[in-house]
Amino acid sequence: MEIRDLSATPLFRGVTSEEAQQALAALDASRRPFAKDELLLQAGHCITHLGLVLTGRVHIEHLDVWGSKTLLGQAGEGDLFAETYACLPQEPLLVNVVAASDGEALFLASERLLHPGEEPWLQRMAQNLLQIAARKNLGLARRNLYTAPKTIRGRVMAYFSALAIKNESLQFTLPFDRQQLADFLGVDRSALSSTLSQMQRDGLLTLGRRTVKLHTAPEEL
Repeated sequence: MEIRDLSATPLFRGVTSEEAQQALAALDASRRPFAKDELLLQAGHCITHLGLVLTGRVHIEHLDVWGSKTLLGQAGEGDLFAETYACLPQEPLLVNVVAASDGEALFLASERLLHPGEEPWLQRMAQNLLQIAARKNLGLARRNLYTAPKTIRGRVMAYFSALAIKNESLQFTLPFDRQQLADFLGVDRSALSSTLSQMQRDGLLTLGRRTVKLHTAPEEL
């Protein structure tokens, strides 16, 4: 199996093209095309292979027994998904992985990455996997900050403030549509829309379809 430009992905950083081809063979690589809304991995199942998005985008979602959905994150081109569960194959998935668009994923067995031995390219990939997992844990910790406020306005302000700091600008583009943003913040969509409209009327921000401009002080109406 030959796939170009894997070295551009975080997992394969520092790995040569020749080593990447060795990795595909050693890690039992398999490619899987997917269509939008397709369920790639289902909660309750145990897995041994982590996913790498080659093209497209997937969402990591939690669905409770009452049917309420929470969007926990997303993975785009070059990103990993379900790597924690692949490294703990006895632990059943607590989330679903759902295609957010058409695309293709590469699945890789995690076993060799957990026991890299003396192979330099395996050691580099194992180090890369550890760094990716650490960044994701940090992202989950940040999400807890967004969902900690009890009010919807508080959650929106915490999340938008973090995006402004990340982008070093009071104007930025949201990574989610309105429904996905509601799922991510753990709130009702209609209530979120009402809150955003009120915040705009209060002069706290200006909304586009996916763009946001924050105001340091309420604008004069």
